[in-house]
Amino acid sequence: MRLLGLDLGTKTMGIAVTDSSKIVVNGLENFEYGNNNLNICVDKVKALIERYHGDLESIVLGYPTHINGSRSPRTDLIEKFAEMLKPYLPSGVRLILHDERYSTMRATGMMKFDVGLKASQIRKIKDKMSAVIILQDYLECHQDVCC
Repeated sequence: MRLLGLDLGTKTMGIAVTDSSKIVVNGLENFEYGNNNLNICVDKVKALIERYHGDLESIVLGYPTHINGSRSPRTDLIEKFAEMLKPYLPSGVRLILHDERYSTMRATGMMKFDVGLKASQIRKIKDKMSAVIILQDYLECHQDVCC
């Protein structure tokens, strides 16, 4: 069963998915939406749920907090989005809020320093790569030994 990873930004939503064995994480898309219209994002996730029908275990949504674990300004937005998604989750599919601290910074650093991409190239894919990092972190934290 697959896991779907989401990194909800203010203008884009990064999307990643695992293979059915939950070994490999692939970035799917940097989905752009406007005017803080979360309904567009809900519709996108509903389409992904349909696409992976019967092979989706959980949706892992990046949950932003400050370094000390306290709420960040985006925490309310993520919680609102999570509540909007819940009615559309098929039976047995869980919605998991997972700490996303530093995911965008790590993705940007990796693309800039390890891969050598320019800022304009990074902007186009950073949320997708952040979703990959969130999903990888979740997988690593939920193996035999948790982080």
